[in-house]
Amino acid sequence: MVVPFRLFIAVILLISYPMIIVAKEIKYNHNSITIPEIKKKVDFTILTPKKIPDDWTLDTKTSPWIMLHYMDSKDTKLMVAIDLRIAHPLSDEDFPYSQQVDINGNKAYFQDWAENGEVDNKGDTITGGLLRWTQDGTYVEMNSSRLPKEKMLEIARSMN
Repeated sequence: MVVPFRLFIAVILLISYPMIIVAKEIKYNHNSITIPEIKKKVDFTILTPKKIPDDWTLDTKTSPWIMLHYMDSKDTKLMVAIDLRIAHPLSDEDFPYSQQVDINGNKAYFQDWAENGEVDNKGDTITGGLLRWTQDGTYVEMNSSRLPKEKMLEIARSMN
């Protein structure tokens, strides 16, 4: 009688605890064009982050290049902006004041904002900076004044 009871408990646990999450649903705002729609319209790879908070929303823009604006849950604060376009060669000379970092095996350049640590006119402390790299034929430029460098790097490294 012990084996059926253990089997019953195992089945209940498996049913009540989802083991596999297929895909995270993106919450678009402002009637944005969706990522699949954007992919059909461009001739370069559209890279999107996989590690973003569940409650952020996405506002997309397609002119003059592809812009992905991830907003907070209230759609009032831009958390991170990611601009995508056809890749062009990057060199160390283009970014003399940037720190080199690795993003998915690609040389990337991170530069802090000059105002890092200061408080803006809305009372928020400025953090983050500008991160640029090329990956899979796409030039990526990410910026944030709300996320620290480490969080920006985590998001960047989750892009594919």
